[in-house]
Amino acid sequence: MTIALDNMAAVARRAAADLLEHLAGARAVIVCTEDGFQVGFATRHAIDAARLSAIASSMSAIGEVVSAETGIGTVRSVMVEADDGFLVMRGTRRDGVGLVVAAVVGREALLGLVAHGVGETARELAN
Repeated sequence: MTIALDNMAAVARRAAADLLEHLAGARAVIVCTEDGFQVGFATRHAIDAARLSAIASSMSAIGEVVSAETGIGTVRSVMVEADDGFLVMRGTRRDGVGLVVAAVVGREALLGLVAHGVGETARELAN
């Protein structure tokens, strides 16, 4: 089991670094478990990755509850818009473990490209 978790962490770190490198305006990318534990991250700014992991997992769970309560279907992503940027999250599963991919980007980022990049990273992690 430890080898599988070590492999997952290595894949998650690589996926976070790749997304950070290729996403214009990206400040940080986190991959965490659905219960809030950091699996991998890459950043250009000082950030508390463990804290952001816990927050991203909670927000992802809230998105699931809102979706179920409103009957709008399966959650694809959750987004937060703030004065200076966005946080875009998407859930996935790898080896039976629920994961959340979260990207923090500046206002200069093109939101459609961010959503696409986070989605592609989530799909890659699922393989």
